Amino acid sequence: MRLNSIQFFTSASMMMSIMFIPLLAEEMGATYTQVGIIMSVYGACLFFSSYIFSKAADAWNIKKLLLLGLACSAVAYFLQIFAYDPLSLALLRGLLGICVGMYPAAFIMHIYGLKRSIGKFSSFGALGWAFGFFGAGLIGDLDLIFIVSSLMVILSFIIAVRMPEVQVDKIKVNYFSFSTIKNNWSIYLTFFLRHTGAVGCWTIFPLYMVSLGADKFWIGLLYTINPLVQFFIMRRLDGCNMELVVKAGYLLSILAFITLVPATIYYHIIPSMFMVALSWSFLFVGSTELLLMRNKDKATAAGYINSVISLSMITGALLGGTLSGMFGFTALFFVAAGLSFVSLMISHIVSSNA
Repeated sequence: MRLNSIQFFTSASMMMSIMFIPLLAEEMGATYTQVGIIMSVYGACLFFSSYIFSKAADAWNIKKLLLLGLACSAVAYFLQIFAYDPLSLALLRGLLGICVGMYPAAFIMHIYGLKRSIGKFSSFGALGWAFGFFGAGLIGDLDLIFIVSSLMVILSFIIAVRMPEVQVDKIKVNYFSFSTIKNNWSIYLTFFLRHTGAVGCWTIFPLYMVSLGADKFWIGLLYTINPLVQFFIMRRLDGCNMELVVKAGYLLSILAFITLVPATIYYHIIPSMFMVALSWSFLFVGSTELLLMRNKDKATAAGYINSVISLSMITGALLGGTLSGMFGFTALFFVAAGLSFVSLMISHIVSSNA
């Protein structure tokens, strides 16, 4: 329960803090393209941090690494209240990205070392997302949201201090070796392409929902559907054929993004959010399980999923801001569906030739 609680609170903090960043940036005078840049700065810093600390989790004491990451993140969440223009917001989001990238790989190794279910563990992250989205919609005030996010991470730190040490095998790591990426390129590439499209959509999604008539409460409520469904789906994936699970995730992603196009009022997107939830549950759990099964450097391999997610935050945020600014929301949704289709084709071809 301690690990599940930490997963819940840290995930809630992350999503509570990120949901209204596009609206905050717009209030500060940012254009759609600048909104994309602000979101991509966070992704770039998260990518760098996830890469370094995923490898570190294979060599360092994982409890100390977890505590360090949580402590730094608590401070970084709080500092966001001092943002006053697009530049300062980008810098503070970048700092948060560095801090948040420090602990996920160490966290995964705790779960692996205890031989717990990755799916059930991940489901509490989804439940935290749901709580974070809904909580942000209820609170509304950005400064208060950042403070609550920081407090939840402080609570996670207190829980983590009381956790016993978990013994996992340590290996010597080469921070400049890309062999893990080379050996698992198809998993990382397909995940990256799909999530680039998804991040592009989520970068402007609050603005899209406002254009459909939603207020902050409804934005929070509609965002909550996705992770709440994930919570129930992720817990039931143990024992499944993970290659098929991943392919189903890409197929559902295509359908989810396409069905966003005909919406004329905000509640029309509810079916799409259900499909997004199913697709992400299949892709995240399936890809993580495949990486843990196939690799000796398990923290590095599984932790790189977070690096891929953060890298797609860079490309996706720039794609979402630029494409929606030039051609509108509809063009972005079709491009996201197209990227998911490419991922499905690559996944199918590679598995067929294996």
